[in-house]
Amino acid sequence: MAPQRPSPVLPTAMPSPIFERLKDKRVVLASGSPRRKDIFENVGFKPEIIPSTFSEDLSKGDFEGRLADYPIATAGEKAMEVYERLMRENDSDPAQLVISADTVVIFPPEKETAEGGSAHGETSEILEKPLNRAEQPELRGCNWLYPIVEAPGFKLQSISCSTLVHFFENTREEIQAYVEHGEGHDRAGGFAIQGLGGLLIDRVDGSYDNCVGFPSSQFWKWMSRLDEEGTFNDI
Repeated sequence: MAPQRPSPVLPTAMPSPIFERLKDKRVVLASGSPRRKDIFENVGFKPEIIPSTFSEDLSKGDFEGRLADYPIATAGEKAMEVYERLMRENDSDPAQLVISADTVVIFPPEKETAEGGSAHGETSEILEKPLNRAEQPELRGCNWLYPIVEAPGFKLQSISCSTLVHFFENTREEIQAYVEHGEGHDRAGGFAIQGLGGLLIDRVDGSYDNCVGFPSSQFWKWMSRLDEEGTFNDI
């Protein structure tokens, strides 16, 4: 028997059809990122937090020439790991939706990439890459996974979002001071745009939230469109 849970839709959410659809669902965010949690709660949505244990070890060599597919594939693995774990623990209490995300920052040339998290990136990364006056795409893949009725399994849907980050012509001393501060040590690309790292950045083209942790507006527009198409009718 499934336990009672609070609605993931908070009183502060807008009265939109997608939130009405999800108000009594078990929605899981397969991430322990406090930044992603905050971005969801900013729009009045509070998913259950169950971080994925996927090792994030997909080979980037398999994605040569199509790096935008790398965060989508990794996010998909995260969602599947969490969903399958929940089913093993209690198959009568599945998640109706599992949301996951992953980030890759591409430095010129394209083969040079960096990820965030405790297992990724170097603390001197922002010094080693050509950031000044650089156009640095930050790609984030988002997935949501939902169970299917006709068989014990699931379906996975994905989107990607790219933001171009333009840096000032910062001096090496300015960048060194930021590195020594330590703020960017666990962040994709070695910087946090919402913190002191924002002082190094001239502007962004695209979603600011995508740089922080999750492309909120793009995700919810996509979810609303899928809802209009009837994707959620059977969950």
